[in-house]
Amino acid sequence: MEVKTVEETSLSLRKITTHATIAGILVIGFLMPSFFIEGYGSILNTVLLIVLVGLVGRTLLSALLAFSRRDPPEIDDDETLPTVSVVIPAYNEAPVLPDTIEACKRVDYPAEKLEVVLCYEASSTDRTAEIAMEAAADDSRFKAVERDEPGGGKAKATNYALKYATGDIIASIDADHQFKPNAIRRAVAWFLSDEDTWCVKGRCYGDNPTDTLLSLHATVERHIVEKADLFAREVMGGFTIFGGGQAFFRKEVFEELGEFDEEILVEDIDMSSKIHTVGKEVHVDPQVITYEENPATLSAWWNQRKRWARGWMQVAVRYLPILPRERSVTTRKKIDAVYTFVYAIVPVFFILIFPMPLLDLFANVSISTLIPNGWMLWTFVSISPIIVSYLVFIQDWMDGESHHWTEYLAALTLWPYLVFQTVVFVAAFIDEFILDKESIYVTTSRTGQKQGQVR
Repeated sequence: MEVKTVEETSLSLRKITTHATIAGILVIGFLMPSFFIEGYGSILNTVLLIVLVGLVGRTLLSALLAFSRRDPPEIDDDETLPTVSVVIPAYNEAPVLPDTIEACKRVDYPAEKLEVVLCYEASSTDRTAEIAMEAAADDSRFKAVERDEPGGGKAKATNYALKYATGDIIASIDADHQFKPNAIRRAVAWFLSDEDTWCVKGRCYGDNPTDTLLSLHATVERHIVEKADLFAREVMGGFTIFGGGQAFFRKEVFEELGEFDEEILVEDIDMSSKIHTVGKEVHVDPQVITYEENPATLSAWWNQRKRWARGWMQVAVRYLPILPRERSVTTRKKIDAVYTFVYAIVPVFFILIFPMPLLDLFANVSISTLIPNGWMLWTFVSISPIIVSYLVFIQDWMDGESHHWTEYLAALTLWPYLVFQTVVFVAAFIDEFILDKESIYVTTSRTGQKQGQVR
């Protein structure tokens, strides 16, 4: 159990108070014209409805497109397989690292062509180092590497581990991810079939929905993102991206583009953008599966999601002026990239006008939309998460994957979770653009205890 000192609790309360105060000022400033400009509330509500229809409409289309199945060519001769290095940064990961190691041992790939680099932090305070060294002593495929340098975070740790990776293909996974046995072989097949594929992104499949109510809803949300949204980009020829949980790379990625950017909070999305700017491909295959854990506590979830939200805003600012001008990027990818980066900030707008119904109730400010029969669109918006969730469940059933029965119920209450998540975007927006806070990377253990920070 996480125990906070009086100082830590006081600091947390000050942070909450600061964010709440700034958010309140933004909301008041945004809604104040409603009292002076006739129709202002209706305009805001109409814009909100259009934004939400665009978001859920895109997600529903993605869920339908995700029924498409694309398989790589069969590999008949193992002699043609390239060498693969699996890089696993680990800091206080004793609760999950043994399962990750065992999953690596069970993969269907020639032992002589596979190495696993277990890069553990010297500052770990649990048995992480011991577990890594034991794995290296027991199996020649494993290599235990100690990192004893200042600063932490996924990018720094991965960059350090890359120095010890010798494979032609480099797989990067988090310490709480377990490979499905065919994952590496299937991912490698895509590289062999297309020389322009520089990255293969698989699917991070949540496997801890029963831990807490929060992890349950986070699991369902991640299923939608990983199976529907990310794969639909592949089907449409859009702006494909990979998440940091797991991805495979040609070693040329790091020779040509350099290491992961250690100054940005979502180094994976930054690298995805770099790959596209040089005309190479990020291939998405949801059948390349690693099983992951989603945050089970509010603090762990909040820190993770705020880091993601703020990092996306950083990437949006960096690449919105760049990608649309790149000649090597197709028009479809440019449009999809602009959509993606704009929607990284849109949730802030949603929460700012969330109090609008109160104005309608207590201040007699009209918030009816300017769209005829707008209630039909609101109904579409309200039921879309349920439809999308069940479309993903059906696809997984067809592919032989299973879901806990509670996930089917969580799909019915996904909207409150998503609304609450928009608060994270407001906090991230305030930190990034108003307070200009130093970027903090926080990792979490299974229990949600804070492990480390950088920058």
